[in-house]
Amino acid sequence: MDAGVAARATGHGAAGSLARTLVGLFDDRIDAELALAALRKSERPADQISVVVRDRENGDEAERTDVARALVASALDAVGGWLQGLAALIVPERGTFLVAGPIGAALAGIKGDPSGQRGALAVTATGNLDSTALCNTLHGFGFTADEASYLDSRLNAGSTLIAVSLDDPKTLGEMRRFFAEHNAVHIGLAQTDEGHVARVRALMAAPPERSSEGDVLVADAVAPLRRLCHPLDGDRAPACGRMVIDEDGNEIGAVAEVLADNDPGSGSGDATVVRYLVVAYGGVLGIGRHHVVVPIELADVSVVPVRVVADKELVRHAPSFDADDPFSRREEDAVCAYYGVRRYWLTNGEA
Repeated sequence: MDAGVAARATGHGAAGSLARTLVGLFDDRIDAELALAALRKSERPADQISVVVRDRENGDEAERTDVARALVASALDAVGGWLQGLAALIVPERGTFLVAGPIGAALAGIKGDPSGQRGALAVTATGNLDSTALCNTLHGFGFTADEASYLDSRLNAGSTLIAVSLDDPKTLGEMRRFFAEHNAVHIGLAQTDEGHVARVRALMAAPPERSSEGDVLVADAVAPLRRLCHPLDGDRAPACGRMVIDEDGNEIGAVAEVLADNDPGSGSGDATVVRYLVVAYGGVLGIGRHHVVVPIELADVSVVPVRVVADKELVRHAPSFDADDPFSRREEDAVCAYYGVRRYWLTNGEA
């Protein structure tokens, strides 16, 4: 390990049951991406991985919003579809940040409180969301004020933070070695209240919405949509593979994917709500296939073939879908605008 690498346990944390948050700082963005790719291959649960990185570009708020959307669209390339709670934030006086995982969720103030108060967790745990939000969020995860301030300053200077929430202390030494082997320039450890970690993980199931409310602007976020034709667990959706026709009976293509999330109004949060169909058409033997998105409001999946209440050509010219890229609110917004349907994630009646 490099002589400049610091590794220490702060011992700071709430009384009671404690987890551990291990952070690594990377000055080289390539080192950070390689570390994330290795974490993905290690099959460590995605909801344990936090990422915070500041975009080095400056500009006015409109330009920063465009940069934020581009960050989410590219999303560290190799791991964008794996990270949970991926969002782009604009922090006053600090610029644009790409965040993910438990720390990112707390910083973004993910909507998930039953009272409907946006950012309730972040405000409760870390104080007011302002230009010191990142430092306060780190302090809320158990880092001392001095170390939180140090991490904050390094992030502001362009370093990338990767953190792992450890619920098994036996893996602590392994993860320390992992960060060191991937050229982390600083390694820090804090004890975090397990209740706090659990609340943040639960909130990652409900992504932050683009909003100008509060001091931190969520410029874009990746919805936690599950893929029911290629499920990690559970049953495959019946509509998968079925032919899709338009309202006049013309064949459009076939269902390649069904995108769904959990209904927050179900109480348990376990009720599955289908949001979109991904329809594939064209190509030869699967090569060169085009994939487009159709809001579920326009599709009847109870019949065979699936019927879409739209013209064939309209559907085939809809916004495309790339299974390897994050499907963020920016893409969802474009789909809803194209078809003229309401944004399901808005609760204030906006179209």
